[in-house]
Amino acid sequence: YFGDRQSLLASLEIRYTDGTEQVIQTNPTDWKTFTDGPIRVGSFFQGEVFDARKKAAIEGWSTTNFNDKNWAPAAKIDLAGTSFALDYKGMKLVNHLDDRVTVQQVLQAKSIAEPRKGVYVYDMGQNMVGFPKIFIKNGKPGQVITMRFAEVLYPDLAEYAGQKGMIMLENIRAALAQDIHILQGGDEYIQPRFTFHGYRYLEITGVDQAPALGQVAGIVLSSVKNISSSYETSDPMVNKLWSNITWSMRSNFLSIPTDTPARNERMGWSGDINVFSKTATMMAPVNNFLRRHLLGMRDVQRADGRFTDVAPMGGGFGGTLWGSAGIVIPWETYLQYGDKAMLAEHYDAMKRYMTFLDSKVKDGILNEGPLGDWLSPEGNKNDNTLFWMAYQAADLAIVSKVARVLGFTAEADNYLAQSEAKKVAFNEIYVDKTTHKTIKSGVKTGFMGPPNANAAPEVSDKGQLMDTQASYAIPLALGTFNSTNAPHALNHLVSTVTRSNTDDQGVARPPYSLMTGFIGTASISEALSANGKHDIAYGLLTNKTYPSWLYSVANGATSIWERLNSYTIENGFGGNNSMNSFNHYSFGAVAAWMYTHSLGIQRDEASPGYQHFILQPTPDPTGKITFAKGHVETMYGTIKSEWRKNGNQTTYRFLIPANTSAQVKLVGQKIVKGLAGIKTKTSADRIEIELSAGQYEVIVE
Repeated sequence: YFGDRQSLLASLEIRYTDGTEQVIQTNPTDWKTFTDGPIRVGSFFQGEVFDARKKAAIEGWSTTNFNDKNWAPAAKIDLAGTSFALDYKGMKLVNHLDDRVTVQQVLQAKSIAEPRKGVYVYDMGQNMVGFPKIFIKNGKPGQVITMRFAEVLYPDLAEYAGQKGMIMLENIRAALAQDIHILQGGDEYIQPRFTFHGYRYLEITGVDQAPALGQVAGIVLSSVKNISSSYETSDPMVNKLWSNITWSMRSNFLSIPTDTPARNERMGWSGDINVFSKTATMMAPVNNFLRRHLLGMRDVQRADGRFTDVAPMGGGFGGTLWGSAGIVIPWETYLQYGDKAMLAEHYDAMKRYMTFLDSKVKDGILNEGPLGDWLSPEGNKNDNTLFWMAYQAADLAIVSKVARVLGFTAEADNYLAQSEAKKVAFNEIYVDKTTHKTIKSGVKTGFMGPPNANAAPEVSDKGQLMDTQASYAIPLALGTFNSTNAPHALNHLVSTVTRSNTDDQGVARPPYSLMTGFIGTASISEALSANGKHDIAYGLLTNKTYPSWLYSVANGATSIWERLNSYTIENGFGGNNSMNSFNHYSFGAVAAWMYTHSLGIQRDEASPGYQHFILQPTPDPTGKITFAKGHVETMYGTIKSEWRKNGNQTTYRFLIPANTSAQVKLVGQKIVKGLAGIKTKTSADRIEIELSAGQYEVIVE
């Protein structure tokens, strides 16, 4: 994306045994190049071509006695005409802020199939990102071995006749995703170096005999060194869902937060990280990873203040729900890690974006899109301006908080006043005064949808009923509804979840179906549980029919899918072959709810970084899940939370780390064991206690 020349900018520091030092910077005089080595092609998208017969030409190249007579003088590569058209006048070289991409683990192939003669397909058992390591025994010199990579196989359906068991590459699109290795002969390893692939299935051709399972491994790459949190329940499918979320985060946090690691895209689409940033900060130590991504967002921020929909590439076609990542990411990161300096370096960019959004308001309505609740099964029923207005109000509120943290009190007051004014306008425009249901604004915004999607055939007039899950969930989660409308919105949201809904294809979906897309799915559980509807939230979590979180799990997913129906038993890929990633973390944003509501580990905005926090675990009122336990690693140490139901009693176990304290709120009416001598109070259905560091076990009923 950023240039069409291979080049190196380096400073080589040499320390000799006598204590002297020498610095040699890259220049055409002292440096040489050689282009006839074994790596013939190295590309992220197209894979690697490696001719092992040429290894002898570079044997010992890094030693002092290497003969470089066949190496040519290096040439200077100018930025002009060879690189992406950015303004490099203010360019500064800075130290890499976060951890480099490194090998995280090694997976062994689980099974092998031969769908066609001489075509061997290995199942790694996990959708992953990285490259293979294959041992070839008794290879022939010049023998060409080809490896191709895919996330899924063609199923046994009439639509894919003749393809059963073969790897499906249509969703990879223009990415070749192929490695070619030419053997030098004898025993040798195949292990690409300058590429990566998103895959679960590895196809090997060109071998006389299929390598044994023990000879085929997958080297997993990521910028995430470790998942520093956990979540486990009595439901194995929910546990698998959480595991799938961790794998999609691990796979897509690769130098930048990508949308997908497999197809010819692998770009930092901001809508995805907008909804996933809270989950990411709680799941793993990604403070500096996100700080560097914010730097990328600032580097391509437009002169008018608009955050591009993709970073650090620029461009895209998202709008408010994508650009708002430039507001949401720094705030979520600050609350999790307490990094005030990161807020300071990003604050001016946040203000410029607020100015830009204001410039797109006409007749009191923000028209900055085109995308809304992307990939919602009922997206045609929505008025996307409702989502944009709700986010604008929330963005202004966040910027107000940031300004106050940084000591800009007058600016904080100004942004807060703007936020409140937007909320007033929102409630006036989008809520029917009689039914308190959501209605449309009448603003025509145009249509942009995924392949095979069609715009809504019906008119979209002012006052027309919306009444969709997302139209309630997103404003409820963001706090946009006023005190009059909020209780009604909650009731309407519950109704949209517990009733049958007809999707955009005219198919009636059963109660407890997720009718939300990227944005709404990240909001719906929070909207329910923050307002006391925990039974509905757990009902959504444990539903296994399409569309739901567990539908993909029931169909063998090992990562989060881009679509709720990326694959179905009845319809295969549903004609969505060309835009159908099977490793896409957006729908995994529900993990934040797992931490903050199921486990109850919640931040205290007045004490960022968890020096003081709220511990408010919520057992499943439906009884489908009988226990949950997990932890979140914070700047002060590990917070653990566990609850376990036993008849009319609930046992809570939790760990509050040293030098911290927590406001603990336990569901129940009285304590029957634990916390002797500690003052408590009961409000609504919870027992409240302020506790200092320590390990606790409490039984309530």
